[in-house]
Formats: sequence, C-alpha cells, structure tokens
Amino acid sequence: MIPARFLLFVFAAAISLLASQDSPAQDGKETEGSSLGDLFNKVKGLKVPDSVANLPTQLQELKESYLKTAETVDALRSEVGKLRSEVEALKNENALLTQAVGTKVAASDRSALLKPVELSADELTNAWRTNKDKATADYAGRYLKIIGIVEAFESAAQDVIVILKTNTESRVRCFIRRDASFHVEVLASQGRLVNRNDRTTILATGQPIAILGTCEGMELDVRMISCSIEGLEVRKIEQPKPQN
Repeated sequence: MIPARFLLFVFAAAISLLASQDSPAQDGKETEGSSLGDLFNKVKGLKVPDSVANLPTQLQELKESYLKTAETVDALRSEVGKLRSEVEALKNENALLTQAVGTKVAASDRSALLKPVELSADELTNAWRTNKDKATADYAGRYLKIIGIVEAFESAAQDVIVILKTNTESRVRCFIRRDASFHVEVLASQGRLVNRNDRTTILATGQPIAILGTCEGMELDVRMISCSIEGLEVRKIEQPKPQN
C-alpha cells in the first residue's frame, strides 16, 4: 500500500501542474473546459514511478531483514549472558582458590618464621669465616636456635650477655634483655648467673645451653639479639607489703 502522505504529495503536484497549464486568459476569464472532473482525469493519467511502485515490496524486505537482525541480536545477547555467567563463575572459583592458597602460604610463612633454624655455635661462626656473603644471606636477620657451651657472662646497661665458646677465635655473643621475666644478676668473676629473688645459681660457665634469638651478623663475634634461654625463665617475685 502506497502511503497516504505520498498520494497527497502527488495530488498537490498535479494540481500545481494543471494550474500552471490552465492559467486565466488576458481578459480575466477562465479557459473553458477546466473543471474538477478534468482535473481528476488528468491525475488518473499520471504514471507512478517504478521506484514508488516497488516501495511496498522493499518495505516488506526491510521488515524481514529487521526481524532477522533482531533475532540475531537476541541470540547474541543470550550468548553474551551465558559467557558473562561463566566468567563470573570462574572469577568466584579463582578467588576461592587464591584465598585458599594465600591462606596456606601465609600460614606456611608464619610457621617458617616461628620455627628457628637450629645449629651449633661452631657451625654458625664457621659459616661466616668460610663464606661471609653466604652466611649473611642464610643467617643475618633470621630467627636461630644456637646450641653451645657457656664460656662467660657479661653485664650491659639493660642486657645480660651470654658468651658461647667455639672452635675458632670468634665467639657467639647473645644479648638477653634484663626485665621482670628475666630477673637475674651477673657474677662475672664467679662465672655464674644468679636469681635475684633468692640468689640461687641458675646458670654457670661450662654448661650446655640452647639460646633462641635473632642473628644480627658478625664483626669480631657473631651477635645475637632479643635472645632467651630455652627452658629458663626467672620472674621477679614481688615481696608482700608489710601490714600496718
């Protein structure tokens, strides 16, 4: 069906054409025979161009093409929706795996940090004397458990220093903070470490011990800081206040 707007356009054009052909005579009178019936007869005789005649077919083809395109778009949208769902599922699965692996790695790292590297005082000093760079990489800043024989005690401002003997000229110097959990006194000349609560000997030179601490590195001696003696704790005992 030809659109109504187009028919009106053709009708108006025909009227304009006929009006120009049948203009009034010089005497002001209209030409004979120009009636409304003649106008309709002339309009009926107009030929519709082929492009206009084929317009309904073209519109139908466009409609069918649009419907096919719409179906294709809907199918693509459905596929995209499925892909998005699969991607989200994979993301969630990956997140769970990452979380699980990360937690396991973190736990392993914590366990590794809390578990000291165990070696003897001889092994520690020999490592530095053999290969300083390797020993620094292996032990500097690491939490170690050093097993050795007490050679001497020294007293510093806030620390008790336990010196472990080795088979080299170097020693292992272990710094233990003197506080309420390590309430001791150094009797260096006697080679003893005594409990300040009751003056009993808790450690003497020549005894084997295991010391836990962080290796700071080596100069003349290997230096261990933030140390504690394994299995030994001497807490300050508060004396009861006299009653009035």
